[in-house]
Amino acid sequence: MTDEDLVQAFLETERTVRGRSEHTIASYGRDLRQFASYIHALGITLSAVQREDVLMYIRHMSKEKRYQEATVNRKISCCRTFYAALVRQQTCASNPFALISVHSRKSHLPTVLSVSEVANLLSLPWCDFRSARDMLVFSLLYDTGCRIGELRSIKEQDIETDVLRIRVLGKGKKMRYVFYTKRTQSLLSSYLSMKHERFDTPYLIVSNSGKQLPMSTIGSMFATYGRRLGWQKNFTPHVLRHTYATHLLDNGADIRLVQELLGHQSISTTQIYTHVSKERLARVYEACHPHGRKQHE
Repeated sequence: MTDEDLVQAFLETERTVRGRSEHTIASYGRDLRQFASYIHALGITLSAVQREDVLMYIRHMSKEKRYQEATVNRKISCCRTFYAALVRQQTCASNPFALISVHSRKSHLPTVLSVSEVANLLSLPWCDFRSARDMLVFSLLYDTGCRIGELRSIKEQDIETDVLRIRVLGKGKKMRYVFYTKRTQSLLSSYLSMKHERFDTPYLIVSNSGKQLPMSTIGSMFATYGRRLGWQKNFTPHVLRHTYATHLLDNGADIRLVQELLGHQSISTTQIYTHVSKERLARVYEACHPHGRKQHE
């Protein structure tokens, strides 16, 4: 098999057996082909890679490409998974990434919108199909905490308007229910009326041409609205997911419930949001408690 055949076989297994999302498959493909290109330039095939080659590649990413630590870690993790599969298939005798430790990551808390910032976002006016769709995306992401890939895959048949909930298919093809508010239901009704006048498609969120909304359009949408609101902070679909989880915990939701609503397999993934809440508590204490203030009056 050629190196490209090995990559393709791995991606197909991850898609069909592991249930990886198309977004994850595309990311795996980019990372593996980038690594293959580097290795081929050295005159080496993927099955002949040694640990020393891997160390050179990591230095290349860090020093020459100047990738951020999170990016380097993701690429290392992808390649480690790929070679683990090759070892199981007996294509390789050992995994050259097995003893490679990821870069130590600093503890970066996720960006979160304040309650007032969310209110400002969701109170923006809409007047046509495009703006109604954009506001529905924002409203649903904040109401449900969905991943953007999950939101893009929602079909009208997945929505249960009588109980204000939506059936979504998450990572690993695991189904769960998420819930939305009456305010979003009103916006949803208006949007669907306009959508049905224009298109006959099962997908809920569509482009101006009636196709499943592209990720590039979503990226431009968030950038445009972030500028309109004058925000300096990062504003992405995942920021709304972070905000959803943090606001639930801030208002007393049980972390196990939040884990279920987010579709996290492990509670440890959800626990990052408890750290966000603790950071907020610390800031409130420092700002409001006389002995907590850094500057004495």
